[in-house]
Amino acid sequence: MKLTRRDRIALLTPLALLLLAGLVGPALIGLVATVTTYSPFGTKVEFAGLQNYLTVLQDPQFLPSLRNIVVFTLVAVPLELLIGFGLAYVLREPIAGRPVWRVLLLLPWLISPIANGVMWHFLFGSATGIADFVGAWFGQSEVASPIGDLRLALPATIAVEVWRIAPFVTFLLLPSLSSVPAERWEEASLAGASTANRILRIAVPAVRPVLLTIAMLLIGLSLGTFDTVLILTGGGPGTATLTPALYSYAQAFQINDWPAGAAAGWLIAAGVLAVGAVYLRLARRGVEE
Repeated sequence: MKLTRRDRIALLTPLALLLLAGLVGPALIGLVATVTTYSPFGTKVEFAGLQNYLTVLQDPQFLPSLRNIVVFTLVAVPLELLIGFGLAYVLREPIAGRPVWRVLLLLPWLISPIANGVMWHFLFGSATGIADFVGAWFGQSEVASPIGDLRLALPATIAVEVWRIAPFVTFLLLPSLSSVPAERWEEASLAGASTANRILRIAVPAVRPVLLTIAMLLIGLSLGTFDTVLILTGGGPGTATLTPALYSYAQAFQINDWPAGAAAGWLIAAGVLAVGAVYLRLARRGVEE
């Protein structure tokens, strides 16, 4: 049965209203707040132009947050792709308990970011953490927590995020690798192709389109990193793990500077939109080729 135009409108209108109320509406309110002095507790709203954006960009705390998120993205995303691809490559072949391994691999991603932060905050704790436990084996007592060290806090945060996201990448890549005909792997083995050669000539081409999509998705998610870091380190020590999303949250809800918080949020959105634009361009070029 073919749907008429009226039927389509009737079916899509509830979804459009839901998106408008839950997504578009709040986003537009936030955008308005970035160019005004709006505050939920204020009684007067004045036009501020680009002053809120200038205030954020000149804040000595915001530039470290940008540096952190750039380092975070440049390190975490490649590691997530590499580890996820490696696990998918191993699990593509029939092995004992493969369904169980697949379920176990998804557990880190299925854990909510908040619970993930709580768990790793406990594991990294000074008195109860992994570092202190391992240090006791070598006669070192009271080993400092890595999330309390200016030099180790960001690497530790990146490691936690890679641990959480890499299995998700595996889950997304497995169908593409599993769909490669077994004959191609057999032909490569008979030809004496090395593992590296099989990965480059068979595995990578099989997952290239979805790999690009996953990479863009991970970059967008990385730019908005918030939940896990909020619970794990709170952005500290100092500004060692502060991210733009955490900065936006602190400005809006802790300092009660809603315009600055909204401006920081829209700067993050601009970065995510730029990543999306790059993805669309690359995807369009791939289709044309």
